Amino acid sequence: MSELAQLLNNYRESALGVVLFSLVADYEARFLQAYSEQGFADIRRSHGAVLRHLDASGTTLSELALRAGVSKQAIGKVVRQLEALGYLSVVVSASDKRARLVRFSLRGDRLVSASNRVVDDIRRHYRQQLGSETFQRLFELLQALTEKLGRQPSVTATGEAQRFLHFGRLMVELAEDFEQRLLAELSPVDAEKLSRPVLSQFFYCRAGGMTVTELAERQPLTVQAVSLTSRAMVKKGLLVVRESPRDSRAKELSISIAGEAWLQNIVAANRRIQKAYAELLGSQGLHELDQIFRRLLAALDSGFSAFPVQRGVNRS
Repeated sequence: MSELAQLLNNYRESALGVVLFSLVADYEARFLQAYSEQGFADIRRSHGAVLRHLDASGTTLSELALRAGVSKQAIGKVVRQLEALGYLSVVVSASDKRARLVRFSLRGDRLVSASNRVVDDIRRHYRQQLGSETFQRLFELLQALTEKLGRQPSVTATGEAQRFLHFGRLMVELAEDFEQRLLAELSPVDAEKLSRPVLSQFFYCRAGGMTVTELAERQPLTVQAVSLTSRAMVKKGLLVVRESPRDSRAKELSISIAGEAWLQNIVAANRRIQKAYAELLGSQGLHELDQIFRRLLAALDSGFSAFPVQRGVNRS
């Protein structure tokens, strides 16, 4: 096995975050598709920063920003978008005239009802992929780890547990925690190159050169989406473009020397994060969570199962 092939294997072995990001992407895509089919086609992924954190009784802008981990200005922009679309209303807080209280409008209430049905549908689909016992174990492990990380959403009213404390929300919270930790582990230069699409694309790379079409065939993405991420990776110096030795009319993408160095830093950071998680959940518990995640992703994405990790390889 070449050094680059070994590095890619090490990356896939330590890729809890990539697997988690991919599952969250699948979960959110199913959610948006269901929203569109039920008359809420104007909802976007970015709106989740508000919708996930808004209590049925209303939440102040400051509290929304705190829960979402973004600035008040950033959360205010999303609130204004949702207000313009008719999902929210913003009023002066009765308890503090200086604060603005964000509430669901009547259309927002219908969105919440639709969300509960969508969660049930996705839960049912994922449970079918894993089996009821394994799916329940997934929820238990997610609940235990997010609780220890302090990432569980607070439930302030009776009946809100269904909307907040479900497997999808806990996956999203864990993914955000992993991403924040990964950014903190990297140097500013390496962190600037980080994105979820880039991490996912590296998972499907091979040691030899690949055309964009070949890379797209390995992923549940369009050629256009893979091409867009590839161009960004070339611009960041992580990939290089060369003439294909198999076809002079085609171009191939290869991992650059800088890309290899970046990937080595990602592997090291991944392992440090997973070590921290293991200290909270236990090594066996984290291993079990990782394996269930991989099993679910393999069931949802046949391309993922084509990349088994070779266990017991040199980790130096």
